[in-house]
Amino acid sequence: MKSWNLLVTVLILTSALFTQNAFADRNATPQERAKVVEALSAQGCPNVGEVELDGKYFEAEDVICDDGLKYEIFLDQEMNIIKKKLDD
Repeated sequence: MKSWNLLVTVLILTSALFTQNAFADRNATPQERAKVVEALSAQGCPNVGEVELDGKYFEAEDVICDDGLKYEIFLDQEMNIIKKKLDD
């Protein structure tokens, strides 16, 4: 019975570890970055710095828009802007 409990505990911890890694931040692929840049350019923000995939959202940093200000912009998978804040 103890070995069964140990096996279940190990399986739960292992699955939790892999689940966290599945949603870890990572740099956008070149194709993803191109989509983000295209979407932001269409919204008047043609200068895009680093692009990461943050969970299920894209995070574009150091984005300079036509107003001359620098922003951090979050987009969903369909490239809709869901949050835009001034970058420090």
